[in-house]
Amino acid sequence: MKNIGLKRGLSAMYGSIVLKVAFGLVGLLLFTRLLGKKSMSDITPFDLIYTLVLGGLLEETIYDEKIKLSHFFLALTVWGVMIYIIEALVQKNSTINKWIKGQPCILVQDGQLNIKGLNSNHVEMEQLRTMMRQQNCFSLKEAKYVILETGGTISVMRNEEEDAVLTILLIDEGAINEKALLSIHQTKDWLLDILKEEGQSQVTEIAYAEWSREHGLYWKTYAESVKEPYKIDG
Repeated sequence: MKNIGLKRGLSAMYGSIVLKVAFGLVGLLLFTRLLGKKSMSDITPFDLIYTLVLGGLLEETIYDEKIKLSHFFLALTVWGVMIYIIEALVQKNSTINKWIKGQPCILVQDGQLNIKGLNSNHVEMEQLRTMMRQQNCFSLKEAKYVILETGGTISVMRNEEEDAVLTILLIDEGAINEKALLSIHQTKDWLLDILKEEGQSQVTEIAYAEWSREHGLYWKTYAESVKEPYKIDG
């Protein structure tokens, strides 16, 4: 009798897990439909939160026998309704859309850095360079516009007259990168002499400086940074 009771208990447990997974799959499919036809690059941080919470609900439900299928169905329904309401509000109200989804930010405008935009989005110079290289733009000198999209990717409009060259970051937010100088077999004094010849004596005033064999040293100061970036999405 004990074996029969044990088998029935295991069967009920396995059956419950199967049903929970099935409901979870249905929930994920419905969630995908709610988000619409987006590529991974179009997914916003809030879309990711939706998915993570849904995954957490499913995980806890599967491994916790105390949570019944009806409880999971209720949580899934409530979460789905909340997502639907939020998405509807986002589509109908531009203010809510900007607050929840965010809006694109211009990081480089007419070849000038938007320091405030970089700082408010916590984008470091090396991160910016990495993202630019992924867009086949290897130098700030090549970039006319760089836009940080709501999904975390960037869009780059290049200066047509500039050819792609590999550059080395020598000054990052007012600090000299001495390891980078060693990699091109140069010294800190060499860099300071070039800057002085061009009338730039204060390294701390330089937001960004890069070097390439083809074009030599190229830099941007904080004073040159964008004061009023364009509002590209209204």
